[in-house]
Amino acid sequence: MSAAGSASHIDYLIFHCFIPPQLLPDVTTLPSNVKLIDLNTDIASKQNNQCGLAKLFTRVTDQRQLEHKMETPLEQLIHTLSSQIIYFPYILVEYKPAFGHIFAEYLTGYTHWGYSDIDVVFGDMTRWIDTDEWNDYDIVTYGFGDQDKLYLRGQFTFHKNDPKVINQLWRHCKYLSEMDIRYSEKHASERKLESAEGCYSQAVIMRKDIKVKWAVKAFSDVGEGSPVYTQGMYLSLGSAPSWTSSRSYVPKSVLYTAADVHSGKKLLDLSTNWFEDKTTYALYNQKDVALQKYEGTKSKVQTYRTLYENGDKKAKDVKCMYWAPQDYQMDICTVEGTVSSDDVVTLENGVLYKQKFRLREDVFPEGINSFPFFHFQEWKRVYRSTQLLMSQNARSASSPGLIVTKEGSLPLFNTESTSWRKHGKLGTPKIVSNDWLTSDTGSTSTRQSSNKFCLKSSLKGYPKGATVCNLSASWMGASDSSFSSSTAAEGPALVNIIRSPAVASKLRGKKGDSTIPFWWDNKLFDAVNGVTLSLTLQITSADMKDESVVRNLLSLADSNIYTWGTHQPSVLLIYLDASMKDGALLSRTRELVKETFGTNDNGSPHTAHLKGSLVATVESAEPSVSRKALMNMAAHAAPTRWIITGLELERGLVLSKEASLHATREALVHTNMPGHVFVIPQFASTRDDTRANAGKGEDVFLTERHLFSSVGADLLPMIREKQTMTSNLEEFDCVKCPGASKQKSSEDKYDDEPGVGGGEAFGDDGGEEASPDEEEEEDEKQRRRLTELSSFENSAEKQLEDLWWNLSIVQVYGTAGGFNSKVETSLNTVSKAEDHIEVALISLLDRSDEHEQYLRLFDKSPILMIDRNGPNKGMMTLDLAAEVEDFRGKKCYNLLRLAQLAVLGYHINVLPGAFGASFPKTRSAVCYKEKTQKCVCELESEAAIKQLLIDEVKRPAKIAVLMNELESKVDQ
Repeated sequence: MSAAGSASHIDYLIFHCFIPPQLLPDVTTLPSNVKLIDLNTDIASKQNNQCGLAKLFTRVTDQRQLEHKMETPLEQLIHTLSSQIIYFPYILVEYKPAFGHIFAEYLTGYTHWGYSDIDVVFGDMTRWIDTDEWNDYDIVTYGFGDQDKLYLRGQFTFHKNDPKVINQLWRHCKYLSEMDIRYSEKHASERKLESAEGCYSQAVIMRKDIKVKWAVKAFSDVGEGSPVYTQGMYLSLGSAPSWTSSRSYVPKSVLYTAADVHSGKKLLDLSTNWFEDKTTYALYNQKDVALQKYEGTKSKVQTYRTLYENGDKKAKDVKCMYWAPQDYQMDICTVEGTVSSDDVVTLENGVLYKQKFRLREDVFPEGINSFPFFHFQEWKRVYRSTQLLMSQNARSASSPGLIVTKEGSLPLFNTESTSWRKHGKLGTPKIVSNDWLTSDTGSTSTRQSSNKFCLKSSLKGYPKGATVCNLSASWMGASDSSFSSSTAAEGPALVNIIRSPAVASKLRGKKGDSTIPFWWDNKLFDAVNGVTLSLTLQITSADMKDESVVRNLLSLADSNIYTWGTHQPSVLLIYLDASMKDGALLSRTRELVKETFGTNDNGSPHTAHLKGSLVATVESAEPSVSRKALMNMAAHAAPTRWIITGLELERGLVLSKEASLHATREALVHTNMPGHVFVIPQFASTRDDTRANAGKGEDVFLTERHLFSSVGADLLPMIREKQTMTSNLEEFDCVKCPGASKQKSSEDKYDDEPGVGGGEAFGDDGGEEASPDEEEEEDEKQRRRLTELSSFENSAEKQLEDLWWNLSIVQVYGTAGGFNSKVETSLNTVSKAEDHIEVALISLLDRSDEHEQYLRLFDKSPILMIDRNGPNKGMMTLDLAAEVEDFRGKKCYNLLRLAQLAVLGYHINVLPGAFGASFPKTRSAVCYKEKTQKCVCELESEAAIKQLLIDEVKRPAKIAVLMNELESKVDQ
């Protein structure tokens, strides 16, 4: 993505082997200067499980092959290297110095070649590489100001493409040129990783016939005093191409940040496309003017080798690089204190020189630093994939770039306007509605999500609190073939498509029968205003021991799809525990899944409700996986702008009959009002619905299909009067968590205290209108009450249910004088209630002990209808506020996502008339006493849990602060 900014001068060649095509990026979406080269195209290497890189790398032994001195046979060496590359890919860094020789046939036509790392983001490289670096130097390397150590940096070093001299400098390093000796059996115990920054740097410094430059141009995340820790690293992609400029459009990638930790305001005041202003920043746009300017004269530089040769025998003990062997230190280490961070070092005719430099004045905006690339050295150790989702489609997104922070990537908002509707900036309704189609990483009707979802993670050894993903799954790796094995799945999770509404579409304008696969049949739904029901289900080995439990779990999922209807799409993702030794039970469970959902006969009345459904299974040898990861994966498969997620099938919940109708209505109403989240309440009924008339055809169908009946809004009186309904689901759980007790729900405990927790006392004011002063006084009281609450349970949860009940009564009965005549839904009242709800949710992230404990132990999974478009341009909900997959466990920050959405400025509301409910029949049907999911967070370290929470609080908070600052600037 950022590589596109260097397309005029630089190509990036990415060699790979054994990567399945479905896991590779779509080449049509890559910048033109990024080339993917598959080195496993020949059948022999595939059959022998050999990576094609290994054969190329043995070219470093070409002279020994010619001299017939190979101590390790070539085929054996290729096999050994291939295994190392596959299982220990970091070994590739050893070969960087020899890339010019190894990949010689790929470098034909290039004047230079270089190497870099995968943890680098590139900026405006062509503006930073000076003319003398292209023409006068044989090797150029970019450092961070630590050039007192004269090693050639692995993150960025480039060479003249000189096959006879420069491309052969590596031969001095015997670990490469005599690799066959190193890999012989008699030296196996001595073998260890050899840093290319040691031997190769020494080899270059010892030469007297080449010119080398150590420049200070790199930037990294090392040092918490750096402005990138407080302000972030800005990546601007410049202005998007227009209809008139598309042919002449040149992609941009410019990296910058504040010059110091006190210059943050200058970043906010700066246009994101400042570098396109050729008048104000004329020097930046003069490509022949170097950005750095030399000062003073050159002076010689001494290394410890010089001191040693002059009689200082202690010089041989110097060690300035812990990662390079002692043998190279005297040549690489300059004498301490003689080279500063503002010195450029050069090697000319075997002599080392230094010269001061400074940044040329009036090139960059005041208070701003820019750099050619950013090297992730620390942050990469703690990043999780969900923290970086915003970066995947950055160039096609509606925002002008990214801000990368320790907590993850954030959208870079346009400084002229962050809002969809600000100052007439709102485009046509089509632009607002369709922004998610190209900007987020979720699926569309024609594109699968390429994300990986972390089903199981564990703690890293370093740094403290970081996690590593041990098991992941992806839609790109899904197969529509039959289950391949009856035994436990080993290795990565297996994804099987059981049922899909996918179709094939003819390529227009092409001859023949060429087709492209469609992820969904978009004729079945309205992508912009449609709502996808996203469901997940985990079937454990304990469940599989009782076939009736498995059947009931599948039937419960089927029942929700049936209730949802045929006019809206649905996704069902089923996790199958394949850890059991009894493969027969697993096989039988697979058969039951296929029997329930596998047939594609949409003409049958028994399966017609499934025609818009995607059903898939995920298998691994883990007894249980992160439900939040499954939720993310299911939601990212949805083809519509709106998604309903969070329903816990394992608790026996079924959506109300009219849920699809109410959801569709709200989606239509909010087509041009992005950034809404609707909460759907959930209840547990103490008795089954006995009103069904068994003589009706629908009920006969339900019985034959083994579906559980759904209830509708006619149960609203029961819910409000608490006759048979309660929101305390935990009381009715089949397997209760330790400490769970049969307590009254929040609305029971505070039945005599209407309005407690910041909510409005709906219907209890006798219909009198308060004066403005009284309203202001009451608002202040409510705010104080919210602050003083010892439990969030008494505030937002009750407020949401109260608001939902009042609005539902209006929708069902048509007037505010509906059931019981005790509702008030004036715009003023509803607006206040929504404000109080958002304040209560935001307060959960203040990290006070009381709020943190409630946030952590909240035992429900909120059922949310989310808009993939955020409240501001560039904010994509699936990427910006995904479920935190590391938080596994029944009670592990289930409410965090809703609180994050409130902080990010989403409009939190309720979906009137829609609800989820469990009944004795549905709960008992899926009850099995041996449940494997833990009640508490499953990460073994409290420090890791705390650090994850801090990151997940800071990221939305930083975005919120940024939005507020920019909105204030626009309003001025």
